[in-house]
Amino acid sequence: MPSDLPEPLATSWRPLGTRTGQLNVLVLSITAETTLYEPVEPAVRGTTVGASEIPVRSLFTVDLSFSPPLPNVGIPPSSVFSQAAPKAKRQFVNTIEDEGLVIDGTRTTLEFEATNGESGVWYVLDVGYPVDPDLFGTEIDPIDAEVHVAVWPTETSYGMAGGTVPLESVADAVGETELATAADLPADIEVTPDCDRETIAELVRTIDLESDDETAE
Repeated sequence: MPSDLPEPLATSWRPLGTRTGQLNVLVLSITAETTLYEPVEPAVRGTTVGASEIPVRSLFTVDLSFSPPLPNVGIPPSSVFSQAAPKAKRQFVNTIEDEGLVIDGTRTTLEFEATNGESGVWYVLDVGYPVDPDLFGTEIDPIDAEVHVAVWPTETSYGMAGGTVPLESVADAVGETELATAADLPADIEVTPDCDRETIAELVRTIDLESDDETAE
């Protein structure tokens, strides 16, 4: 089940869709349920420019569940976190690449303390976000953006959350004079990276994925 966003994010963001994937590793069945969120207000959303189903300004949560739970097979999630975190990031990268985003590399890897007291890892990825040329009347290279991916151990699994931040508008990328001059051009992206980063940080600080963990027996 998709995780509910905490207040006040729940009033300004809405679910856009959920994708579920499953992977079998030895005796474990791993289910990843990724829920994507977009701003409620169209002026903030900035989705009209994209050639991807992932909005250029978005949030996401990932519910990872293991069957049987890791503690049941003698594996506390925190004990193998250093191996699990890069794999979780890699799987998420594959997902957003399938949606048309171009990954330019990992800019930053930081340690942070999750709300449950566990040590997590926060990745910042440099990405190119695809623009739909039909909307602007000219071929446009992907605009600069960044994706934040936070991963941390929970009692029986791992939490993941983050979001996508636009770093430039279409006009910034190609110059306003090169765009089609029709009066009905779609609204361009409002670029507010500091605000977007704080929104993502608030999500990571306040999201509760523990309640969705499968209880070890």
